[in-house]
Amino acid sequence: MKKIGIIGGMSYESSAHYYVGINREIGRRAGGHTSADMVLRSVNFEPYCQMMDEGKWIAIKDELAAEARHLVDKDTGDGCDFVAIATNTIHKAAGKAEQILTCYGKPLVHIGDCIADACKAAGCKRVALLGTKVTMTDDFLKERLRQNGLEVVGDFDESEINELNRIIFDELCHGEVKDESQIAFLNMILCADCHDIDNGGGGFDAVILGCTELAMLLEDTSEIFFATDSKHKHHFCFIDSTQAHIDKLVEMCLEE
Repeated sequence: MKKIGIIGGMSYESSAHYYVGINREIGRRAGGHTSADMVLRSVNFEPYCQMMDEGKWIAIKDELAAEARHLVDKDTGDGCDFVAIATNTIHKAAGKAEQILTCYGKPLVHIGDCIADACKAAGCKRVALLGTKVTMTDDFLKERLRQNGLEVVGDFDESEINELNRIIFDELCHGEVKDESQIAFLNMILCADCHDIDNGGGGFDAVILGCTELAMLLEDTSEIFFATDSKHKHHFCFIDSTQAHIDKLVEMCLEE
C-alpha cells in the first residue's frame, strides 16, 4: 500500500468527506480492517481565506509548497508517495507545489485531471463548471479540463456566482445545508442549461461540482438528472469533484 498525503482543512467539512470516503473504499476493496496509510495535514483555513480576499496568491503558493515538501520528504517529513490538495479553489496556487513534488519524484494528484477522467468515464464532453467565485471566474481549472479534452461551457451572471460563493463559504463550509440554497443552486443550473439550449448549444452533458462541498446540496450525485419545463428538456449528470479525487487516490494507494 502506498502512503497518501493530503493537504486539507479547506474546509474541514470537505476534508472529513475525503477521510471517510478514502478509508471506506479501501476497506471495501481490500477487506478486513484495512484502512488507508494516510497523512491528513489539516491547515487553519482562516489565514488562507484572508490571503484569498487580499489577492495574495503568491503567499498561498509558498504555503502549499512548504506543506507538500513536508508530506513527501522522508528525512524531515512524512515520506508520502503522492500528494493531493483537498479543495478545488486552492489549486489556483498549486503550480509551485507541483514543481516541488516533481523534484522529489512524487506526483501531485491534480483534482482537475480526476474530474476529467470521471467525465470521460461517464461519456461527457460538454460540461458546466460550478464552484467558488475564484473557480468560476478564473481559468486555472477550466484550462486543466480543456487540456484533458473537455469543452467547458455555461453562462452564469455575476449575481449568481456571488450567491453561490456566499452559500459555499457562509453555509457549506460550516456544515449548514439550507433548503433555499438547494433550490437556488438547482435553478442556477437549469437557467444556464436553458440559455445554452436556446443559443444552439444543446445543453450540458454534465455539471461539475467544482467545489469539494457542493455535493452537500444534492441528495444523490450518482444519477443522471432529468427535468422538463414548458420549453426545455434537461438531461445531464453531476460529476462530484470530491468523489472523483477520492477514487483516484484510492486507486493509486492500492496500485502495487
